[in-house]
Amino acid sequence: MLLPTRSLSSFVTTALRIAQSSCNQLLDISVGSPVRALVESVGSMALWLQHLIIQMLLKARLATSSGVDCDSFVEDFGMVRLPGQASTGAVTMTSFISDQISAVIMPGDIVRTVSGLSFSVVKDTALATWSPDIGGYIRQAGTQSILIPVECQVKGSIGNVDAGAIALMGTSIAGIDVVTNENAFLNGSDQESDIQLRKRFPLWLASRATASEMAVGNAISNVQTGISYFVKEGADPSGALRGGYFTVVVDDGSGVPTDDILARVYKSIDEVRALGVGFSVLRPSILVVDVSMTVVVPFSTSVLSAESSIRNVITEDIRSNGVGNGYAYSRLSYLAYVGARVDVSSVLDVRLNGEQKDIIPNGKQTLIVGSVQINVIQK
Repeated sequence: MLLPTRSLSSFVTTALRIAQSSCNQLLDISVGSPVRALVESVGSMALWLQHLIIQMLLKARLATSSGVDCDSFVEDFGMVRLPGQASTGAVTMTSFISDQISAVIMPGDIVRTVSGLSFSVVKDTALATWSPDIGGYIRQAGTQSILIPVECQVKGSIGNVDAGAIALMGTSIAGIDVVTNENAFLNGSDQESDIQLRKRFPLWLASRATASEMAVGNAISNVQTGISYFVKEGADPSGALRGGYFTVVVDDGSGVPTDDILARVYKSIDEVRALGVGFSVLRPSILVVDVSMTVVVPFSTSVLSAESSIRNVITEDIRSNGVGNGYAYSRLSYLAYVGARVDVSSVLDVRLNGEQKDIIPNGKQTLIVGSVQINVIQK
């Protein structure tokens, strides 16, 4: 709806015309006159009231609300904005004199990136190196390295660091000399945005009264941000047909969601499923995706800039693909030409996992980015 708003000049001009037409004498409406000063002061108040009315109308609808106003709108219906999630992963701690001394790593010990982002050691009793008596992880003498689970101290995608980014010890630990993360951290996610909240709201409302696929999907989405899923109806975990049963494959962006996430997803689905209907919640299988291509650019385009831009856009596109989906081979050329916003003359010798064909979706796999090799040639 387009509101018929007015400017201060419009308010003042209209008021002066009405005042002059209603008076049988000529009014002095020159700048600085009492009549004009009075009209301008009233016009300023009208402009302020118009602004308040517009703000009230914007905040009265979810589609035009933002920030805390979005939160208060959905909270009236019992829905809340999903918080951000801290990234998690494993780091390798190594000793140069492993045969002479053991080491104990306690939950809460800190490791850092060069930029100062901190990660703390977390407790995982399932690991063989965990000692319940000591309450920490033990690197035995003679063992050079130990794998330790850590969690970013800052929630959000800022914790999604590249392999090798964690390189500093924030806590001095006897028997540990260096630390690194051999794999990238990918499962950190930011707080749900206003756009994502608006998109989820109608699904949340629709799921209140139905034990449908939409209700199941909403239940999964409510667990945390950054979750993707695939629901296969009428099939058990092995893929065999089974009536009154469905299987859910869930990924948090890492490819290996924790037992805690799977348990939370299971509990959330269990609250909305129909009576007598069974289901399973599974981790996805991992398919590493390798990409290679040759890109020709004009001499006016930087080789390093083109290579970085194309690699980044392809990497992000594969990561955002979601669980259960395949990937179109033709999309790689499109991203090089259009998605990277680089002046590209031609794209040659494109390979997706060494082949020139699509990755077929199977409902169980999640795609993890392997190597992305972009050979840029100037012509």
